[in-house]
Amino acid sequence: MKTKLTICCSLLALAAALPVSAADDAAVKALQAQVAELQAKQDIRELFTAYGRTLDSRDFKGFAALYARDAEYVGGGSLGAVKGPDAIAAMLEKQITSNSTGANLHIYSNEKITVHGNTATAQSRGAFFVATAAGAPQPLIFATYNDELVKEDGRWKFKRREVLGDIPGPNNEDRNNIKVADISGKWVIHSSVGGKTPITVRCELKQTKSKLAGSCTPEMANPQPSELNGNVTTSTARWGYDVVFNGKPGRVDFTATTLTPTLAGNLSLSGMMAPFTADRE
Repeated sequence: MKTKLTICCSLLALAAALPVSAADDAAVKALQAQVAELQAKQDIRELFTAYGRTLDSRDFKGFAALYARDAEYVGGGSLGAVKGPDAIAAMLEKQITSNSTGANLHIYSNEKITVHGNTATAQSRGAFFVATAAGAPQPLIFATYNDELVKEDGRWKFKRREVLGDIPGPNNEDRNNIKVADISGKWVIHSSVGGKTPITVRCELKQTKSKLAGSCTPEMANPQPSELNGNVTTSTARWGYDVVFNGKPGRVDFTATTLTPTLAGNLSLSGMMAPFTADRE
């Protein structure tokens, strides 16, 4: 990007040194506007980088300086919208220092920036990584940033930043109001492990948009229901729960690729795969 800006600026300087006609003058002005837009986008990218760098280094004073005097930040969980650079920095300081310890890292990508003179809008994706107890990187959240930006006192700043949690967060289907199959209700699931041991499980699926909750109970001596969670897309439903099997902790996960009028797919019982079918009670 800097090489491109240098070339554009060199051409601009060369054009300014030569006598020009009205058409040439218009071309020079168009080139000036292009260079100004490229420079604005580069400055905004550096603003995005500074957002993560100041948070990761715990430079909350520097973080506050990234915001316009009337800035608004939306995405602080139950706090809703927070207004003003100092209040925004204080809110992020509380969140960062309470939710992560040791090293952490913000990154951003896939930015789309539209410049309108001294204002701009942008959308980008971001991720926040923290360190595990063993020091390994662990993703904590992936998000979408919707930004309104303004050039204030000669610098590009955030006028409004909205942070939408993607993972964890609403499914794409819910966010875009895409209708998915309704599989809520009581189901009797039939399968087998290793093609030999038959399994019957009764699951009550409770569905809110694309989210699944409820419980599953195996047909066995002294059965205990297990709470499940999962989701439904336009073509697949997934749900699972933790169990104790033969005195050992395990995990059952269902992936249904047929959603109507019955369910069918594969289940995983502590890593052992088997097909299943399910009918409504």
